Amino acid sequence: MRPLFWLLFLLPALAQGYEVGAYGLAGQATLYLRLYGEVAGEGGRLRFSLAPYLRPSLGEAGVSLEQLSLTWEGEAYALTLGRFPLTLGEGRLFPTTWNRPGPAGGEEGVWGGVLTGYGVVRARLGYAWGQGAFLELAWPDLRLWTFSGGGGLGATGRLGEAVVYGEATWEAGQGRGLLGLAQALWGGLLTLEVGYPWKAGLAWAWGGEGLAFQVLAGYREGPFFALDLGVGGLSLGLGGLGGLLWWRASWRGDL
Repeated sequence: MRPLFWLLFLLPALAQGYEVGAYGLAGQATLYLRLYGEVAGEGGRLRFSLAPYLRPSLGEAGVSLEQLSLTWEGEAYALTLGRFPLTLGEGRLFPTTWNRPGPAGGEEGVWGGVLTGYGVVRARLGYAWGQGAFLELAWPDLRLWTFSGGGGLGATGRLGEAVVYGEATWEAGQGRGLLGLAQALWGGLLTLEVGYPWKAGLAWAWGGEGLAFQVLAGYREGPFFALDLGVGGLSLGLGGLGGLLWWRASWRGDL
């Protein structure tokens, strides 16, 4: 634990960007400061994101280490060790991810390592603490992956001007499936996904110079919606899940 303690102490001095914000349900709030950056060296780089947070109503404080990874790269391979984000499949609104929600409002990646080989097939072989070993093989329009206790198949294609995609997974004796469509609409991107176990989502996102907007609605164990507005470094969000209403506000900038 001592090397990790010193890394948490030294990383803020290397930060290249920050995000300060708050989020929560009605009557509750979590305050956070996210620091992130990338330090490149000969043949490799260090990426990190950590976020001290405070929950005044609960008297709780801590640090969420969302990413801390070292990557060495060659012409045909890359090796990553540490904590890094890991998502499998083709889902966009409902991704098959091994990341977990962090207490500072972001996502915490997995601890482990992954070796990626680049060629006609992109191959990823790795190990994630808690999930075990995994292997992914990816072609331009087809993706296969397997891991301890399960696996999956994903594919993408064209339907006129739209991109269609889908995936099927099997884990712990249960099957899951997902179909999606993404198409340009009204100057933005419309995304529709339906899946089993039953869930559905519809999102429209638009972005211009210094301005971004997204609306999302759907059903997954209950109805949900989200509205997000970005103006420069300012981001505001409002959403609901069942009978609960949540909010968030943040500001991003460079150091």
